[in-house]
Amino acid sequence: MAQGKSEGERPKVETLGQLLGTALAYFVMGAVVLVVIDLVFVLPTGRGFGQTSGWIAALPTVWVYTEQFRRYAGARRWGLMLVGVLLGLAAGFAVALIAPTAWPPVLTGGLGGLTAALVYGPLWFAGINAFGEERAG
Repeated sequence: MAQGKSEGERPKVETLGQLLGTALAYFVMGAVVLVVIDLVFVLPTGRGFGQTSGWIAALPTVWVYTEQFRRYAGARRWGLMLVGVLLGLAAGFAVALIAPTAWPPVLTGGLGGLTAALVYGPLWFAGINAFGEERAG
């Protein structure tokens, strides 16, 4: 056990780079799983590849941000989370809407979900560093 950490305890995300890197890694994992799931449905049904919503790929990033949310206490985190979610989703929908209509939903939704995750991260990080109350222990 290094640095006084108990077994099974994850290292804390301390910098914006760590937060966005972790969110990006979770998004990539979600995208890989989504492609596999889409292929599973393509093979027996014969429908075209890429017709599954790419927003699903961003779902694992919710776990990253949920851990961040749970790390802090106080009512301010709720306001930060709400503002971040609204602005992140607005940016994600904007990206998905301006994407070419010829692109499949897996790509446009994926870009939208990635944008939402990457917009939320800096907003959360800046807000929680300014107003957050980290839980003890």
